[in-house]
Formats: sequence, structure tokens, C-alpha cells
Amino acid sequence: MFFYEADYILIGVAFILGLLSIGLGLPWAGLVLLGLGGLLAFLRWRNLLFFRIWRSAPTPRIWLMATGVALLALLYFYLRIPQPGVTDISRVIPRLEVLGGNPIVKVEGTIEDTPLLNRSGKMRFFLNVKRFEAVSKENPETKLSGTASGSLYVTVPAKEAEDLHPSQTIAIRGRLYQPRGGQGSFYQVFNFSQYLAAQGAFAGLAGREIQVLDRGSTWGWWAIRERIYQAQLKALGTPEGPVLSAMVLGSRAVPIPFEVSDEFRRIGLAHALAASGFQTSLILSAVLTLTQRLQDRHKFMIGGGTLFLFGSLSGFAPSVTRAVLMGVASLIALVGEQKTRPVSLLLLIAVAMLVYNPLLIQDLGFQFSFLATLGLIVTAPPIAKRLDWLPANLATLMSVPLAATLWVLPIQLAVFGVFPPYGLLANIVTTFLLEVITIGGFISGLAALIWPLLGTGIAWLMYYPTALLLWIVHFFSRLPGSSLAIGAIAAWQVLSIYGLIFAVWLIPWWQRRWKLASGIAVGLIVVPFLQLQTAAFQVTVLDNTRVPIMVIQEPGANILINSGDENTAAQSVSSFLALQGINQIDWGIATDRTSRTQGGWLKIAESVPVRRFSEIPTARSDEEYRVMLTKLSARVQKQPLRMDQTIGVGSTEVKLLRADPVALQLKIDQLNWLLLTDPRGSAGNEVWLRSARLPTTDVLWWSGRKFPTELIDLVKPRVAILTSTAVAPETLQQLRSAGIQTFTTDRDGAVRWRGGQFEANLESGDAGI
Repeated sequence: MFFYEADYILIGVAFILGLLSIGLGLPWAGLVLLGLGGLLAFLRWRNLLFFRIWRSAPTPRIWLMATGVALLALLYFYLRIPQPGVTDISRVIPRLEVLGGNPIVKVEGTIEDTPLLNRSGKMRFFLNVKRFEAVSKENPETKLSGTASGSLYVTVPAKEAEDLHPSQTIAIRGRLYQPRGGQGSFYQVFNFSQYLAAQGAFAGLAGREIQVLDRGSTWGWWAIRERIYQAQLKALGTPEGPVLSAMVLGSRAVPIPFEVSDEFRRIGLAHALAASGFQTSLILSAVLTLTQRLQDRHKFMIGGGTLFLFGSLSGFAPSVTRAVLMGVASLIALVGEQKTRPVSLLLLIAVAMLVYNPLLIQDLGFQFSFLATLGLIVTAPPIAKRLDWLPANLATLMSVPLAATLWVLPIQLAVFGVFPPYGLLANIVTTFLLEVITIGGFISGLAALIWPLLGTGIAWLMYYPTALLLWIVHFFSRLPGSSLAIGAIAAWQVLSIYGLIFAVWLIPWWQRRWKLASGIAVGLIVVPFLQLQTAAFQVTVLDNTRVPIMVIQEPGANILINSGDENTAAQSVSSFLALQGINQIDWGIATDRTSRTQGGWLKIAESVPVRRFSEIPTARSDEEYRVMLTKLSARVQKQPLRMDQTIGVGSTEVKLLRADPVALQLKIDQLNWLLLTDPRGSAGNEVWLRSARLPTTDVLWWSGRKFPTELIDLVKPRVAILTSTAVAPETLQQLRSAGIQTFTTDRDGAVRWRGGQFEANLESGDAGI
């Protein structure tokens, strides 16, 4: 059988669509693909609908073959899903139950990657496990030990991880846990289990102390990266040094301050810190410019070597791998004096990478890289042509980020729910600086490999460009509305918008009506967003197990009860607000005054304005909380919560019944909620509740360590929501025996009330440390 180029393209696209149908979680994906492929083959056979015009379309046999490839892609994806081995360390977790409680586990293994700081202030890395030993807390003589294998996700206190590096053999004591999944029923959260599985890990260890057993090798790519990073850090300090290094080594290998990376992300410049395809193509262009007088084979050798070096330094992230492969293909075409077909080449590389690792279809870096590159190839030239009234250089400068944004925006909104209004302008303004810093950082890195002091000297020249870049990023991130929460768009919206984008690219009729397509795409995003803002009435208890956090949404009013610490606020709370399209908190309430539970209010107010803030002035507080409150007071209107005083926003009323421990009554759409917190050694809620005159409580929301079962008879709720790290099975049984609908945040994740119904969000598991 003779194949045309269009046939290969169709088969390649079918392979990607087959994987995408799984990645998007489409129900009955196989039947949908089979039905769609069969329908298209039939239409091509009969030359019906659009096939009347598209006479050069592949034959029905090719359409059927493409359908078969898509179905095989489904099977291939399932076959390549990582599974724990027979001796994997995750298999030990069920066996630990015989030891009772949470036994201390000692794990020995070799460090696989460079330890980096996480948002909780702990160092994280992966450990290649060799053996383990678990000891019962109740009976230290009861032990469980043996050999094990597999990769283990480890977090340890920062002071314990000083001077750790890959190849070291260490022993860690801590708590072994099963990571939590993230297949939410009403909103998508970070799928910790899936993230670890993609790295080949199926368990986590919250470590406490480390013992180094073998110092390991002192050389390797990690040592080269560290040499470059230290040379540039010495020249520029923090945060300029880490930012410069990140453009060469990638953010996964460099400890960038989170407040800096958050600002880059907020204005749509996250790719600048990722050692992405942008940096790869920029470095290759610089090399080809410098070697333009050399023979083509010398250009190939120098260019190929540079690409390999940059890819190795950055760890061959998906976006870099894509750019390296395209660069190599361009070099081959240069030597062979042939022209490349960029779209076909991009498709070939995508298929090759997915054949090697089909799980990349779920990697956001992979998705963004290929979509942005496709946008630059097919959409940037038409945009530049439309901007021909501008100077040519300016038109090109504007068309590149605009084209990339158009192609990645639907997925960005689906995953994060956020649109950066100043993103296009920020990309245009910073393009020249990013080019200078990238080239300078790469040259500095090469020099540091030869002589660290030389690398430091060259890096020093990059101080003012890097400082200027950081100032611009900080300026844009502090502008009002720098990050607009649209809310997570649904799969049908994503597919519809991409359908319009492809139509404008491929169909002449739509090319002439691109304004109509743009209007429809905007409507697909804006109309559901406006409906959500004007009609949504729901209450969500977030899945934090340490702090009771609630978000109340009703038309014209959004209320947030408690923020958690900075880490919780930056990840869980801010993420939820963005996915719900919340751009303003009308009322923030803090039920206590400690930084451990309320330290995140300032972090939230930086991205989502808080109009009014209430706290309990009589509650105990710590110094960190008071400092945070002083800074927050400059941004918000304060209104204290006083005993037995009813305050309301919208249709929600709040009444403080007790300050410490907290007893807070909420009336939400005719439902009476009662929030009670753990007494922790005080006189307790039981004595107080027996003498207190409480209205009928529909929903008991309790937060603490050990649930007092006496509350069942004292409060008599219809529904109980327990914000706790662990609830005893016998307690759950008592609640259910009393006819009480019960939810726990450690097992069910977030809990939502809407339309008179309560709904749990998650499967069971551990959210990680």
C-alpha cells in the first residue's frame, strides 16, 4: 500500500488523540473513538458532508487504520501505567498494620536527585530503596524488616538534609504513608499519587532524622549543576542568582524563592524559569550565528554538542527535549541542504516522545511546549501579517507571545482557572531581557565549568539585567487584577475552543471569519463564568486536616473562614479560589489568632482582595500572627467578632458563642451550622454545651484530634463534618448508627453543600507532607 504524507499525519494525530482520550478522562473512550473513526470512514467512502470538498482526504482504509491506531494507543497507555513491583516499598504499608498505630520506619537507600526545599520548609527528594525496618511504638521488641525496592518520595527537616546530594546512601527514620489520589468529583485537586507514580514512586516517607551511610560519588551532572549554581549565586546573591541559574538549569534543579516563582507565574512568565524550549532555541540561534562562517558539518557538531549539553544540564525536561530534537532535525536539514516541514516535524517528534513514554500526554510541560510551538508555526505569521501597520520587528515581537498564548490558554484555564491580563505585555517587555540573561547565563555556566571564578565574573555582568527583570515582574504582579480568576473550564469548553482554533488554521471559510471564531471562543469562557458568579450558592469545607477552612459562595458575596498557614494558603486555598472563579473575598473570618492556622491571610490578600476581615480579639495570639495582622490591616477593613453578636454578609449570618476554644454558629440558607474546635486541655466544650442554649443544629463542623462522642447526644446534628487527621473507626460507626451523615476531610477530602445536598470530593489516601 502506498502512503501519502497526509496519511502519516492522520495516523500520528490518531495516536495522539487515542492517548488524549485517556488523559482527559473521557468515559467509554474506546467506544467513542471506534464510533467516530467508523463514521468518518463511512463519510469518506460515500463522499458526504465536508468530504465533498476535501477530495484529497485519506481513503476510507486509512481512516479505519487510524481508528485502529487510536485504539491501540489506548491499550498502550494502560500497559505503560507504572505499577509497583513485588518488593516495592509501597507494599510494606499494609503490613505495618500488625504493628499498630503509626510505627517508626527506618528506610535505607540511595538518593536519586538533588534535594530541594518545598513550600512547607522541608527538603524533598527521591530515594532508591534497598531495605527497611519498622518498629512498633507500643512494643519496641516487635519489628518488621526486610529488603525492598522502588523509588520513595522523601521529605525531611531542612537541617537534616544539609550537604545531601545524589548517589549518597542514607538511612531515614520517619512515617511511611500512601499518597492521596486527586480524582475530584466536583473540583480537581493536585493528584499527588499520580504525580509520584509518573516518577516511579508509590509511597512517601515523612522523615525525621537522617544517617549518612556512604558519601557516594562526588561527580556527576548534579555536581556540574551545583558548580554552576554556586558560581552564579556567589556573583549575584538571592534572588538574582537562582533566577539566572534557573534559565540554564531549570527551576527543578535550583532553589528559587517561592515568592519570586509565584510572581512569574502570576503574570504568565513561568516558562522563563523552566529552562524551556524558548531558551533552547535561543541558545541554538546564538551558536549558529557565531559559527556562520564555518562549514555546515562543523556547525552541526558544535550545535549538536551545545544542544546535548544544555539538555543534560536541564535534565531533559519534556519542553527541552522537544526543542533539542527539533534543533537536531534543523541541523540535519542544514547539513543536507534540505528544507523541513515544521508542522510535520513537530508531529513526528510528539509521536516519538509519546511512544517512548505515553504518560507524557498528561504532563503540562509537554502539552504547553507542543501547543505553544504549534502556535508559533501556524498562527504567529498570520497575526504578524494582521499587524503590518506596525514596524516589522514590533509586529513579530507581539505576534509570538500572542500566538503561544492563544494555543495554551484553554488548557491553562482548565487546569488553573486563571488568566494573566498583563501576560502579553509582560512577555513583550521582558523578551529582550530574557534573551540577554539566557545567553549570559549559559556563557557564565560554561565558564564556571572551566574556572568557577571566571563564571562568577561573567555572571556579575548579568546582575543589572536580572535585577531589572525581577523589578518588572514584581511591578506587573502588584498591579490590580494581575491575575484574573475565570474558574476551571470544562472539557467540552476546551474541546470547543480548540475546534475553533483548528478551524481558523485549516478552513478558509473560518479564516475569513476569524473575528466570529474569536467572539464565540470568548463567549464560551465568559458566559459560564458569569452564570457561576450570579447563580452559584454553595458551601465548601476544604480538605485541610489541621485547620478548619470553609468557603461560602453566594451571588454577590464570598466568605472565607480561616486561611491556614502560608503553605496552605498559597496552594490549597488560592488554588480553590481560582478554580471557582473567585476574584474577591467579601468577608474573611479568623477563628483563632496563631500563625500556624492563620498565617496565610496576607498571602491570599496579595492575589485576591479581602474587603473585610474579622477576628476574635480576646483569643490568644503569637508574635508572627500580630506582625501578619499589622500588614494585613493596611489592606482590609477590620471588624472584630464579639460574643453573642450576629454579623452578616449576604444571606449568611455568623454569631460567636465562645472564643477559646471556638464555638461559632453560622446560618447559611436556613441551615444552622455549628463549628467547634478541640478544647486541648481547657474545661472542654461538653460542660459548656450542657449549659448553653443552642438552636437546632443541622450541621456539626468539628475540628480537632479526638472527636468527643458526647457531642452526638448534646448537639444532635443531621450531618457531621470532621476536620481531622484521623478519626477512629468506632467513632464513625457511632455517628452513622445515630443516623448522622458523616464526612471526614482525611478520607473524603473537601465536602460541598449545594442544592440541599452534601458531596465528598476525594478517594481515600494521604495528602502528603
